[in-house]
Amino acid sequence: GGDVSAGIVYDSRIFKLPEGPSLGQRLHAHILGNPVGREIFGGARVIEGDVHALSMLPYHSEKVCGDGWATVGDAAGFIDPLYSPGLDFCSYTSYYVADLLARGLAGEDVTELLRHYNEQYAVTYRYWFESLYKDKYYYMGDAELMSAALLLDVSGYYLGLVCGVYRDPDRGFLNLPFTGLGGRFARSIMTFYGRRLVTLANRRWATGYYGKRNTGWRELYDGFSPDLRIHKQIRRGLLRWWKCELINLGLMLRGRAAVDATQQSAELALNQ
Repeated sequence: GGDVSAGIVYDSRIFKLPEGPSLGQRLHAHILGNPVGREIFGGARVIEGDVHALSMLPYHSEKVCGDGWATVGDAAGFIDPLYSPGLDFCSYTSYYVADLLARGLAGEDVTELLRHYNEQYAVTYRYWFESLYKDKYYYMGDAELMSAALLLDVSGYYLGLVCGVYRDPDRGFLNLPFTGLGGRFARSIMTFYGRRLVTLANRRWATGYYGKRNTGWRELYDGFSPDLRIHKQIRRGLLRWWKCELINLGLMLRGRAAVDATQQSAELALNQ
């Protein structure tokens, strides 16, 4: 009994809520279309007027600090609830601004720190979005593709961010993610495999292979750790991605064979 909240985040380019007389009933109809949703909300009643929608969830401030003020966490920006990046943005920005305030109150000139925060936050936000979230919903519904992304995404997160904080907990949060040459290199790698997974997903959609292995799929991991054991998960992610590439090659060859067969049939029909 009691009130229970439910929400959905989706890409409007590839998904629409079912039609209905109200937003609440449309959301309820979608939830009941899922077995888990029916189990939890089968007997639920929509509280009309208490259902809200935002068409543009991500946002960020073009300027995050100035003379005598600074923003942190969700006040500075937000991307997507997947992977809970808001907690990371809150940690890095709060730590950086706390250090900035301490230096300013101690009489130091913080002009350069303010300039860096304004410039690097915009870079961090853009790179974080492009490397982890851009077009991700295109392959999120395919267990095989999404599991490859999950292994690589989370492993990269541990290798690039968590390990640094563990090595130097007093200074680790002062370096905003994707800073410098190393940050640009990491962004390039993550953006590349993300784009490839989108390409693979589109071909799977076109050939009817999308989600073909979803039934019965289970992901069991022995955990992610901020040490050398993380390389095991990276290898698993790479192998799964490369396996998907081989499947994609097979789908390409199968498609070309079908086209060739159709052309041959058409030529025979014309010659008769």
